[in-house]
Amino acid sequence: MNPAALAATLSTSRYYGAKSHPIDTVEVVATTEAAGGRWLVARTPDGLYQMLVDDTDEALPDVLGTPEVATALGAAIAEGRPAGGGTLHAVGGDTDGGADGVREPGELAGVVMPTGLRGRRISGEQSNTSLVFGDGSTDVLMVKYFRKLQPGVNPDVELLAGLSEVGCPNIAPLRGWVTIDVDGWEFTTAMVQDFARGAADGWELALEHAAEGRSFAEEARELGRAVRRVHSDLASAFESAATGVDEVRDHLTERLTELAGDVPVICDYRDAAHSVYDGLDTTATTPVQRVHGDLHLGQVLRTDAGWLLIDFEGEPARPLEERRQPDSPLKDLAGVIRSFDYAAHFHAQSDSNAPGPEDPAAWARDCVDAFLEGYGTENTPLLEAYRLDKALYEVAYEANNRPGWLDIPLAAVTRLTGIS
Repeated sequence: MNPAALAATLSTSRYYGAKSHPIDTVEVVATTEAAGGRWLVARTPDGLYQMLVDDTDEALPDVLGTPEVATALGAAIAEGRPAGGGTLHAVGGDTDGGADGVREPGELAGVVMPTGLRGRRISGEQSNTSLVFGDGSTDVLMVKYFRKLQPGVNPDVELLAGLSEVGCPNIAPLRGWVTIDVDGWEFTTAMVQDFARGAADGWELALEHAAEGRSFAEEARELGRAVRRVHSDLASAFESAATGVDEVRDHLTERLTELAGDVPVICDYRDAAHSVYDGLDTTATTPVQRVHGDLHLGQVLRTDAGWLLIDFEGEPARPLEERRQPDSPLKDLAGVIRSFDYAAHFHAQSDSNAPGPEDPAAWARDCVDAFLEGYGTENTPLLEAYRLDKALYEVAYEANNRPGWLDIPLAAVTRLTGIS
């Protein structure tokens, strides 16, 4: 298999997270035939990536999301044969909280999957690839393939399993997941959950409101209530504790140093950001627990019954063990708040013909106020610090992936640090 062709495919794929760095080496560490193509795990300077390529084409295009391959993958899962020859696990398989393999072909967590599943790809994703499966008339299941693989328990699977167990109404229940062994390490390659039929993407819904200058405040208020419920259920399903604000400050400062080392433009704001963090009341404590970890409007769905939270994987670029650590719920709130800012300024920043809100800042501010009211909290200096941390992370992301969008997070960093 041509390493140069693999490198070219990876470097132009939306899921590859280090586009600003050339792929000098590619090594295939696992491979097998699957769904009419070649499934493989490729080791790159940025880590391990899962691919399904057409090995009859010299360019080795990734075909995981094509309709024919998606349908073949659905049939394989229904028969208990996941791509890559991994192990398909069912939720609640063990009495000790673990999981065992699917006992009957087509049976997954008490759900009998129909034969003849047809698959289609969900558009708009970047870090992973999700396929929806149905019997031709009704979509019933979604399978998410994790593109960047890290050893250990995947937080998306772990948190959804806990929330499913306590009956959280604001998620799509988990049905199972797939693992493989590579070099003696276990990796989660995919997970299966119910498909939320008729759901509207939260980001697209916010953009529709913003495009027409309509208020999104009531939706934001309901979203705040949903996030509060998920946080409450996470606290019930997993351990929670309290930590000193001084530890939070130290963590945010470490993140700032790391980001400034990777993205030079952040150095211009480093001293001002330090001042924000140093101004926190370090004698206080704050609750920490398992949280979503990368919450924004693209990670929520609006259904007739209310809001659902999805994609509990955390920040894909962070080490897996770090993403599994307890954190402040304020981190999730900050992510949603920053997303309101992006939605408010999207139409002015993009090539959209829609005018967008007459006053984008006021539109976003109304969303923030309603969201915090729905959650049952107020803006605080600690939340402001998390908002700044999120905006700095966005600067790093945009610098690596969408340089044309840098103005939005940079404006937020300028505002939150008080730089004139």
